[in-house]
Amino acid sequence: MLKENKNRQSNIELLRIISILLIISFHYVYKSGYSFETLNYNSFIVKMFYFFGELGVNLFILISGYFLINSKFSMKKLIKLIIEINFYYVVSVVIEGKLNHTTLTTFMDYYQLFFAVILNRYWFATAYVLLYILSPYINKFIHSIEKETFLKLLMTVIFLWSVIPTTFGIINSNTETFLFYNRFIWMIVMYLIGSYIRLYNIKNLKSKSLIIAIITFAFMILSIFFIYKFGKIIRLEPAYFWQPNSIPMLILSISIFEIFINIKIPYSKIINMLASTTFGIYLLHDGPLANYIWKVIFRTKKALNSRFSIIYIIYSALIIFFAGALIDLIRQFIEKHTVNKFLDSKCYNKISKQLKKMHIS
Repeated sequence: MLKENKNRQSNIELLRIISILLIISFHYVYKSGYSFETLNYNSFIVKMFYFFGELGVNLFILISGYFLINSKFSMKKLIKLIIEINFYYVVSVVIEGKLNHTTLTTFMDYYQLFFAVILNRYWFATAYVLLYILSPYINKFIHSIEKETFLKLLMTVIFLWSVIPTTFGIINSNTETFLFYNRFIWMIVMYLIGSYIRLYNIKNLKSKSLIIAIITFAFMILSIFFIYKFGKIIRLEPAYFWQPNSIPMLILSISIFEIFINIKIPYSKIINMLASTTFGIYLLHDGPLANYIWKVIFRTKKALNSRFSIIYIIYSALIIFFAGALIDLIRQFIEKHTVNKFLDSKCYNKISKQLKKMHIS
């Protein structure tokens, strides 16, 4: 979610905004505690929104691969990224403690506050930091191989961690438990795909991406009804294809990404400004405050039993987005006058030069 390009394209930035809205709406239903046994309007809405979360994550990494493949690693960006993660984690822990009347008591409690990345307090943030650290080496490898070799690599990793898991996932209703798969591996796969699209594009998808996206999503929606109908026989999660590495989710992610990279949108300062807050919105709403946000403020479990459930989901996602954007813009202002000033100072430059001599920076 780093802002990889100073002259950011508003079509891609709009996709960032849509992606975080998809993720927020997914968290609304996924973390609500809502459960059901039969197919009805509300259970269908819940399972439909299941598809949106991992779609949003896939799109974010496709964007990163698309831009970072031709970018240079920046220690300043890495430092700012880690500081942002820790900022939101510390603030969230403090607020959560006040709300629940709990306090940090031991040295270890305070010690852990400042290592949110290492301690995996946000799975996506930790994985993203690791991906950014490794990106220059991944990029060097990508630029060193020919297009045909790169394509064969993509076909191999997609077969290993998408085709096989989707096929055999019917055994345990899960596509993420095969061949030592994990979310970080899948991030690298999506990064590679984003890089390939930037370097070579997928010409066959350019004109057909909208049709492919509509057909794929329709298939995923219809699969909910099919699985419910035959659920007792096949014992599958109704939204079986919701996980990021399922074949339909992969196709949907790539086709939507292709749609947006080919849309011509004039530069928009507002779109780009809001898009710059998306990572902060994620950290704010999916950290220590998550339970309070969903179960106390929005009372999601009760709302999902309403005939207006889809309206509750949408307006809640918009409230979180705009509130989170405002908070992150304030954080960016503080960062500009503190962290940025330090990173531009002579003191930091001296430290950076010494690290470069040691091959650390």
